[in-house]
Amino acid sequence: MVRYLRFIPVWLVFISLSAQAGEVSFSVSAPPAVSKGDRFRVTWTLNTRPDEFHAPSFDGFRRISGPSTSSSTSTQIINNQVTTTVTYSYTYVLQAEESGSFALSAARALIDGREHASDEARIEVTDAPARPAQPRQPEQQKAPADTPGPDDIFIRTEVSTSSPFQGQQVIVSYRLYTRLSVQNYNIERLPGFHGLWSENITPPGQAHVTRENIDGTIYNVAEIRRVAVFPQRSGEIHIDPMEVDLTVRMRREGQRRPGSLFDDFFGSSPFDRFENISHKVRSEPLSLQVRPLPASGHPESFTGLVGKYTMEATLEPGLIDVNDATSLTVTLSGEGNLRMAEIPVPSFPRHLDVFAPQVRDDIQMPRTGIEGSRSFEHVIIPRNTGTFTIPAIELTYFDPDREQYITQTAGPFVLEVEGDPIPGEPAASIQDRWLTEDIRFIHTGSVNWQPKGELFYGSLRFMLLLILPVVLLVVFLVFWRHHRKQLDDIQGLRTRKARKVAVKRLKNAEKLLKNGQKEAFFEEIFRALWGYVSERLNIPVSKLSKENVSAAFKSKNIPYELADRFLEGLHECEYARFAPAETENPMEATYKKALDTIITIEKELRKNNR
Repeated sequence: MVRYLRFIPVWLVFISLSAQAGEVSFSVSAPPAVSKGDRFRVTWTLNTRPDEFHAPSFDGFRRISGPSTSSSTSTQIINNQVTTTVTYSYTYVLQAEESGSFALSAARALIDGREHASDEARIEVTDAPARPAQPRQPEQQKAPADTPGPDDIFIRTEVSTSSPFQGQQVIVSYRLYTRLSVQNYNIERLPGFHGLWSENITPPGQAHVTRENIDGTIYNVAEIRRVAVFPQRSGEIHIDPMEVDLTVRMRREGQRRPGSLFDDFFGSSPFDRFENISHKVRSEPLSLQVRPLPASGHPESFTGLVGKYTMEATLEPGLIDVNDATSLTVTLSGEGNLRMAEIPVPSFPRHLDVFAPQVRDDIQMPRTGIEGSRSFEHVIIPRNTGTFTIPAIELTYFDPDREQYITQTAGPFVLEVEGDPIPGEPAASIQDRWLTEDIRFIHTGSVNWQPKGELFYGSLRFMLLLILPVVLLVVFLVFWRHHRKQLDDIQGLRTRKARKVAVKRLKNAEKLLKNGQKEAFFEEIFRALWGYVSERLNIPVSKLSKENVSAAFKSKNIPYELADRFLEGLHECEYARFAPAETENPMEATYKKALDTIITIEKELRKNNR
């Protein structure tokens, strides 16, 4: 025990030395704006204990107390490396006596014979009182709590741009301004985003509170909702207001005593109480003037992407044996609506079997908006040897800042295929088969004798067996030609697989339904309906809209009631994703309705031979 105690002073000395070995940090913390008469704190913080500390003069302020000194030490041990952080703080409590803009000059600290200075701090003092004055009540009367006025608490809606392009990301921020004490809040009704694809990017945890000066009045400001929206059509789009239910702490004056010097001097009774009252506020409605994408300079490789993106593509490995697999991975990174991003399908050479791409998302949602990456992995299996060249992949997106189309290219890619061209049978197995048949042993079984004059050559069975290979060869060539034609028809292949993909997405939605994941469930139903129509009716993703879908249904002779049911299902999914927890249509009813709609549309298309 004594041996361990001897190491304690050495350990403490090591901590002290490690704390002082780094660069000196000297900072100041003060509120940017206060009201006349407010009391507030100014704190200077260092990471090294100073030999001397000199605070600046507090011109324009009254020093209530200070300095109050404190220190803290934190130690971390990571991978056997010890990191120690020490902070020393000097805090003063000041009171604003005059209105105007004041600058606290730099504080000075002497450390190891060297003088260090902090930054200056600017504080704006307004004439508005720190707390709104309470109206006096008549004598011998108990007054109820006040009601917040329109200037005491309100919501402002701010957008990153009010005239975006179609598909451009727009950040919508709902900020709560208050001069009162808000105990808690609850969003009673979320804003409606009709015609907009939206994602909630509100930072988790408690809202960060700042202070702002509006026309000489200091408000506490908290961002309570932040949403990234993407306009799906051009023209004017309205954003419905948001309603918030607040619990506000208000003063209720107690009974005033006639002739009381205390009440007359301080303007209130010592028996005043504070009461929590419920108060509702709502934001103002907002409109976006959405501009259409330019028609000029519209490349064929444009798939509807709007934002800022970069594309990378790799083919690994580039040298394989026949019937082995390789992967062509295309990664799209940037800022925008990555969840709906698609890339042009590469034109693959013949003799290459290509499977449907596997999509992987790595999407982040910081306060600045939706960003991240989306990758498409194509698995390729060559069925013949040789050198195959996959043409370059072109991706075009619209940059709203530069207001022009940007095209990026990756490739071309060269694939070298070696090995045995016989599918499923290595060369070694062929040699082993012939070696086992090289020596013929004496036949010891029974002999099948034939009558004299009856020969197999020239018989009916001989002629049938002679013609059979030719017939099989013709059938094989017809089948193979039809099969290759189907593989080359990529759009037709997508159309034939539309129902299978829709059923797969509906199965995923059924799993989400059982797990109770509401938002993910309605998003999967929404993508299943959109994806089915896009592939089955050959509508590109960039041209998906309710108007185009209605026109396509009409051209396919699909009944109006069925088309209306499909569009109604899209509207329900879009509304339910951002509606409150209690919705009118249960999730199970929405699932059954989507499945029945897809099956009915498929029957109508087959009946019309479309």
